[in-house]
Amino acid sequence: MMKRRVDIVGGGLAGLLAAIELSRGGAQVVVWESASEFGGRARTRDVDGFLFNRGPHALYCNGALKRELDRLGIAYSGGRSLSGTRKAIAEGKLHNLPTTFGSIVRTSLFGLRDKISYTRVFKTVMDGASGNGSFADWLDDQHLSPIVRSTIEAMGRLSSYANGSTAVSARALLDQIRLTTGGTIYVDGGWISLVNGLVTTARSMGVELNEKAAVRQVSCVAGGVELILGNGATRFADAVVLAVGPRDAAALAPEIPSLMEEAREARPVRANTLDLAMRHWPSQANDFALGIDSPFYLSVHSGSAKLAPDGGVLVHIAKYLPIGEEPSKEAVEELETVADLVMPGWRELEVSRQKLRGMVVSNALPRWDRPRADVTVSGASGLFIAGDWVGQEGMIADAAAASAIKAAQSALHWLSR
Repeated sequence: MMKRRVDIVGGGLAGLLAAIELSRGGAQVVVWESASEFGGRARTRDVDGFLFNRGPHALYCNGALKRELDRLGIAYSGGRSLSGTRKAIAEGKLHNLPTTFGSIVRTSLFGLRDKISYTRVFKTVMDGASGNGSFADWLDDQHLSPIVRSTIEAMGRLSSYANGSTAVSARALLDQIRLTTGGTIYVDGGWISLVNGLVTTARSMGVELNEKAAVRQVSCVAGGVELILGNGATRFADAVVLAVGPRDAAALAPEIPSLMEEAREARPVRANTLDLAMRHWPSQANDFALGIDSPFYLSVHSGSAKLAPDGGVLVHIAKYLPIGEEPSKEAVEELETVADLVMPGWRELEVSRQKLRGMVVSNALPRWDRPRADVTVSGASGLFIAGDWVGQEGMIADAAAASAIKAAQSALHWLSR
């Protein structure tokens, strides 16, 4: 019996995971990636031995991406812990970040009453709290002081990379906070090592991977799906998975109303990031800080993972942009000011840097007022979608991984019928 053919548009994490799952299910799979290399936002740049991910990246120990990498046998290594005391930034000063009972007791961020309130609400979250509205609505119901509320919001930003309490689903964000308490892994060699593992596995299973190969249009036709390639050639597949963002998916299939609606409704999550490579660690510096009254983040992932040459340090600094806000002209200067506070002396040690203004962290925020798109495209027989804006499980890369596997399995089920 001839294998059914499935084409995948997009060679990021979602596209590669879907390709492997489809191949395991017996399909003949072809991946089309318009860029010169696979990986999308999981690419890593090597600058004199410093490995720059596209901003701060962490693999959640209890998340869907790690689950699927482990299930598919994709090898990786890395570290889980940061060495120093985690700091909170409030009113331009550093305090111990309240993440454990001991740090809650010791922190100068709260007075006694707020320490009790914070402990109560944190326990509520860990005991499985949920909500039907936005995260801001859920916070309103907790009747918190401004500083405790701001700290809980900061924990939400840290876990989701998103700054949008009034728009994000309370249920989704509370689940995300709980998920991140299971720990994170900072990946040796940068996230490109995950991409390379997926590419190697896909090729070993017979998946055809095409780089610098754009797809111009996708149309559902009798008996399958027609693709028009960037060079004008036409080909047919029994099914297609669009592993791209919502706007790109709508542009590829302009005749599909449901994709056009998803593109209109998507609320991208963005951040400004500054990654600093330094010769060595400054004395009196802190390796982690989280903004409480301002949406900043600083962390030294090279303290846990192999991301720098011997003795070198790679620091990630980010500002979580409010949903819909464009980066200011002072975006980089703001991040440098955070570095001055948290790790004084860094300027004399800088070797190189990477600046990303308005970087897309996720293609769509999981909103409280509408569900994310399903992997099966309404009104488009044989067409499926995957990415961080699809499906009901997880956020960021975990959403991409979960939807990729579900899209592949849905396509296989559809083909079997």
